[in-house]
Formats: sequence, structure tokens, C-alpha cells
Amino acid sequence: MANKKVTKSKKRKFLKFLLSIVVIACLLIVGYFFKDKLGINDNSDSLQVENSSSTVIEEDSSSNSITNDSSSSGNLYDEKIVDNITFDNLQIHFLELGNASTGDSTYIKAGNNDILIDAGSTQASAETIINYVNQYCLDGKLEYVITTHAHADHYYGMFGKTKTNSNQTPKNYKGEVVDKTGIYYYYDIDTIIDFALTNQEGKQYYGYYQTALDYAISKGSKHYDAAECFENKNGAKSTYVLDETNNITLDILYNKYYFTTSSDENNYSVCTMINYNNQHFMFTGDLEKEGEEALASYYDKSTKEKTLPKVELFKAGHHGSDTSSNKCLLDLIQPEICCVCCCAGTTEYTFDRLKSFPSQAFINRIAEYTDRVYVTSAIDEVKSRQNNKLTYGSLNGNIIISSNGVNIGVNATNNTIKLKDSDWFNGTCYVDNSNRLYPKDGKSSNYYNSSDSGVKAVTRRTWPNV
Repeated sequence: MANKKVTKSKKRKFLKFLLSIVVIACLLIVGYFFKDKLGINDNSDSLQVENSSSTVIEEDSSSNSITNDSSSSGNLYDEKIVDNITFDNLQIHFLELGNASTGDSTYIKAGNNDILIDAGSTQASAETIINYVNQYCLDGKLEYVITTHAHADHYYGMFGKTKTNSNQTPKNYKGEVVDKTGIYYYYDIDTIIDFALTNQEGKQYYGYYQTALDYAISKGSKHYDAAECFENKNGAKSTYVLDETNNITLDILYNKYYFTTSSDENNYSVCTMINYNNQHFMFTGDLEKEGEEALASYYDKSTKEKTLPKVELFKAGHHGSDTSSNKCLLDLIQPEICCVCCCAGTTEYTFDRLKSFPSQAFINRIAEYTDRVYVTSAIDEVKSRQNNKLTYGSLNGNIIISSNGVNIGVNATNNTIKLKDSDWFNGTCYVDNSNRLYPKDGKSSNYYNSSDSGVKAVTRRTWPNV
């Protein structure tokens, strides 16, 4: 009898053990299928989100990828484009240049590679660019520098000036004395890619540029022009791998005017595409209508190599002028985001308020594809008149477009308001019968205001119904 009691006891214990296993298994299954509703996050230890208007998503350094799976239901990144966030894998920074002159400079961080496209626009630009880039480039080395064409508002900062703002002798990042403050003097540079042709030979600024380029080459920089790159000649490549782990590459695109002369210097612009998985980010410098038409004709979709993809980002051609960003190109790339490097409303190139950057014609064209248009700076007409000199302020500020390979982050140092919703866009300015923003015989800073006779109040820009 005792043996039977022991046996029954063992059976009861065994049944209780089995029952506990079943209960635990059921709980695990329920937890798995309902983890989103229960607020469970598998990656809560490695995803860190700063609670601010300028949110930065930090990566898991062991995997070099965003730890939050953007394909999961109920995820923070259900939308492809996310405002006020900067992802780490690929960052594209459109810089304000510290002055009211329109110019271009784009800093790109791709994995461990630091890339700079252009360095406009005045003597102060080099220092502004260096101070910004040094927040991200910590080793004093730029892997790639691209100078799109030989206009001061794109390449002045490459050579810079002979004195700093504090009137000190220029030094490079190592503290060594150099000739000028420019990018070519300050950083170690692996590869320089620039324009194949120019009409600027013999001019003062071009001479400064060539001297700076020769200096960089003497320090070990490899130098190729865009024609060599596109044709894969003399050691140059049409495609450069920026981050093999994350599949980020840089393409040098076709431009007819790498090989054919043009009366317009802008048409010599080096055209590039950054690719990250199936995402694409396009830059065409100041390429004008003739160049865009030739580019669109070349990329006729006849082969894979001659097919341009739809792009997540397009840097507006020629600062949003009425002569660039034409339909022939926009139809091919159908951009989701467009960034404009300019001081909105400047009369630097035209007195006509509708043709000042970003022009109404550009706005009419881009609106067909996206309303996510962002602009770095804007002229302040009131303060310009008060100060008797052109005075600017931030519109979006430094604009940062970033990617984790799935989502696109839009961030900026001032705000992420779309151009069409901005105070500048919807604000009032004053023009005369010739649509001028200031008197024909006046200074460019002497903008009309409500007290001037013979002027009318108009809204700066209008967004078309599309």
C-alpha cells in the first residue's frame, strides 16, 4: 500500500509540473502576439530617443543599424518621412553660410566617410563651413570633396582668404600654418572631384582655386574631373562605395557639358547621386535648362544604366531659379523632398521679386511633385532697409535630411516648416509698377516699404493648386 501511495504522489507532482509548463507556454504565446498592445519593445535597451523638437535616433553600434524595426506594426516610423528626427547611417546637411549672399555647401556623413559638395560663397564661408563640419568630422580628414563648377558662390570656400576673422594667420586642423583659410588647405582630403570644363581661366578667383587645388594634390589628394569619373578613366570611378556595410554609394552622373563647351558656366556643374538601398538623393549644382534637357535625353530609360530612379531628395538646381529644376528632369526623378540653398528674396541676381530665389516659376514646377520644400535662409527686407545693408535670417536654417535605409528624417536647426507654410512665403512685400523690390537707382538693401509712394503690397509667393 505504501508503494501505491508513493506512486500516486509522484503522478500528482508530475501532473502539476506539466500543468505549470502549459500555463507558462500559453502566457508566452499571448505575450508574443499582443506585445504591441502591452507596450513591450524588444529593443528598448538599444533605442534612445531624445524628447525634443530636434530628435536624434541613436544606433546600436554593434549592428550599425537602427534597432527599432520600422516594419513592425505600431512602430514610431510607420510613415516613410519623419519630421524632427536625424538618423545616423546617412546624413545630408545643407548649410547656411553665415552671410546674405546666395551660395551652396552640402556636408554628407555616410558611415565613416565625410563628403563635402561645394563651399560658397564669400570670404567668411570657409570658416562657417569648417566650424559646422568639425562637429561631425573629428579626424580632420574628408574622404571626398566635390566642387561642382567655377562660380564664387560654390567654390570660394575651397581656397578662402589669407586672414581669419580675428586677423590671425590661417592654420589647418593640425595647427600648422597654411596660405589661406580654405577647405583645400585646412583638411586632409582623399579624393577631389571637380568640373571638367570652365570659362573662368585667367580670372582671379580661378587662379586662387587652382593654387589651392595644387596645394591639396601636393599633400596627397587624388584629383579627377567629372569627365574622367563618368568614363572611368585614369583611375577615376563613376561609382564610389561610401559605406559597404549599409550599401551606400556615390554616382557621378552624365552631363553633356563635361565634354562640350557652354556659354553658361552653370552648365559645367558636376551632377551626382547618393544611393542607399532603394533610396536616392540627387545633386545637380547650378545646371541650367540646356543641361537638364541633355541629361534627361541621355537617361532615356533605354537601358538600366540610362534610367534615373525616383528620388527621395533633390537639391533644387541653381538655388531655385526660374531657369533650373525644369519639368524635363522633374518628370524623371519625381522628388519627394526638395531643399533649396539660398537667401529667399535676395536681389543678388535679379530685381524682379518673382524671379528672386526661390522663384515663383520653380515653385509652380516643384509643387506638382511635392510640398516638402525647405529653404536655408531668407532676406529680412525691413532690417536690410534699417541697417542699410543686406540682412538675412534663418528660414529653416541648416537643413538635415537623413536615412536609416528605410525611413527619411527631416530636421533643421531653426524649424521644419515647409516653405509654403512659412511666414516668409505668405508674408507681404512691396513692389513698384515694374515688379521691383527697391528703386532702380537704389541700393540692393533699400527695399520698398508701406510708406513709399507708387508701390503696392503683394504676397511674396503663392502655392499653385495642383
